[in-house]
Order: sequence, then C-alpha cells, then structure tokens
Amino acid sequence: MCEASQPQTIEHPTHSMKVHFVNPGHQSENATGMFWRNVSIAMHAAADDLNIDLVTTYANRNHILMKQKLQQALSSDADYVIVVDEKKALTQYFKQIENVNKPVLFIFNAPDADLLTAKPHWLSGYLTPNTFDAGYKLAHSIYKTAKERFGEQASLNLLALYGDHRTESALGRQHGLELFLRQHPEINLIHSDVANWSKEQGFRKSIGVLNHTPSINMIWAANDPIASGALLAAKRANPTNLPVIGGINWDEVDAQEQAEISVGGHVLLGAASLVLLYDAHTTQTPFPSSSNYEIFAPNSAEYQQLIDAMHTQQLGKVNFQRFSVSHEDSWQYSLLNLSKCVQNGC
Repeated sequence: MCEASQPQTIEHPTHSMKVHFVNPGHQSENATGMFWRNVSIAMHAAADDLNIDLVTTYANRNHILMKQKLQQALSSDADYVIVVDEKKALTQYFKQIENVNKPVLFIFNAPDADLLTAKPHWLSGYLTPNTFDAGYKLAHSIYKTAKERFGEQASLNLLALYGDHRTESALGRQHGLELFLRQHPEINLIHSDVANWSKEQGFRKSIGVLNHTPSINMIWAANDPIASGALLAAKRANPTNLPVIGGINWDEVDAQEQAEISVGGHVLLGAASLVLLYDAHTTQTPFPSSSNYEIFAPNSAEYQQLIDAMHTQQLGKVNFQRFSVSHEDSWQYSLLNLSKCVQNGC
C-alpha cells in the first residue's frame, strides 16, 4: 500500500493527552497467545514515560464486542482513540456512523482505500508493520538454521502454515515467504494450509502431513502459537528427528512448546504509535503515517534481553521519552535502540 497524503489537521487539546485503545485481543492467556496483552503492556509503559493517560479495553477477538468498545471509546473523554481494524470490521463500521468527534489512529492495519481517499477529518493516521519483511526474515532464519544443521547438500522440505485467508497481516507474511521460495528453488514446498493463528489448529494441520511425509525438515508458521502446535505434532510424529520450526511474535512459551526461531518486535508497535502520536500532539503536526514500519527481527542474542524484559514486564529501563523529538538527545525508535535501553538504561 502506498503512503496516503496526510489528512487535514484537526484541532488538538492543550492538556495532557488522554488516549483510549480498543485492543482487539484478550487480556488473559488464550489459544492465539499473549500477543495482544503484551502490546498493551508495552503501550502502558510508554504512556507512563510520556505522561499519557491511557485506557485500554479488550474485545476478545469478537467483532461485535469490538464495535461496542469503540462506541464507548468515542463517547469517553479521551482525546484520541486507537483501533486495530481486524478484517476491516471497523472500516465498515466507520462508514455507517456520522459525526465521529475524536481523532482516530489505526495501528497494525490501515483503513481501507475508500477511507484513505476520503481523508475524513477524524482520521489521525495509521501505523502498520512491514509484515512482508517478517515473513521473509522468518523464512531466511529457518533456511539458514536448516542448512547448518542438515548440511549444504541436504534436501529441504517445507511445511507452511499461514495465519488466515484474508487479513493484511497474514497475507503480508505469506507473500514474504513466497518471495523467499522463489529466490531459493532448492526448497520444496511440500504442503501449505491455514491454521487461523491457533496452537490447536497448528497441531491438527501438521500431524497428518508429518506422519505422511517424514522428510519434512522445515516448518514456517505465521505466528508462535501455530509454531508451538506444529512442534507438538512433530514430537509426536518423529521425536528423534525434529524439523527446524519458526514462528512470529516473540511470544513467551513453555519450554516444551517453544519453537527455536521466532521473528518479532511488532509487539512494540503500539508503544511506537504513542511516541509518534505524542510528538504530533505536542508539535501540532500531522501524524507520520506509514504502511511499512520496520520493526521485525529474529530472536537472536542481541535482542534476547529486550525479549526477556517484555516477558517479565520489566521495560522500566526503557525511557520512551528518549524516542520523542522533544528529548534533547532523541534516538530513533528501533529494536536495536530499545535493546540498548534495556541493557544500559536510557
């Protein structure tokens, strides 16, 4: 998606920012993992540093409940509302209602082309991660590990487990994998299926294929819960000869279900959106929308302390104010700089 021209500037309040985030996921553990809870944890850490009054409500992956939570947010005293437009459910809702009285920021998914073209006055902007990059980096990490483990001359046979059929997040990751496969024709794509972001479906969609085709030695999974399910299936099918398995999210997973590779970082996208929104608010400038925000990396050693800090809710060493243009020595918001903050403070 190309960058859209900026919407007309809205009139911003002058008091401390109040933000209401309608989180599409669950606050507690569930079959699709803890990703959305962790997004909110990082956002609240950023809000504390930026003196933002942040309220989060959860829609529990229920689109009807999500619309109800959005109505509550638009009726609240918040200055800004942040939403995630899963499967374009909220885009359709916004087209049906009139007199939206608060600026709305979309994160993880941009609104559809009609809204971007119309540029309604309430559209503050959007920030979406480069999911293509995530899918490509995951494929590269799995391939590199497989070559090291099985040898340069080994046959490489892949099972691909996608997230869903239609969301930008799922399709972007899938397209990243597809490019990598075109660049590496020596990889044999044995089978692909959709596991709907679920550990249980990751298991069910893997077990039959692995029993039928024991030569599969690479599994690309669209998220960490799917990867966990695939790992459990692999342990049942052939426990002495496990494939290289990778997912996306940087989730905290039980050791017995932990795939060795995880590409992540986008769990910190919500915090990035607050930093950018804070800067737009205080400088009275438009939000710098992006449809390909760079925020993915594999779980290599240089990021491990950051990953651990997220899992233990210990982001206190990160001063998110440091990434604001208002700081006298502002740093670029990046996973590497966030890691430096966790290691040395900032």
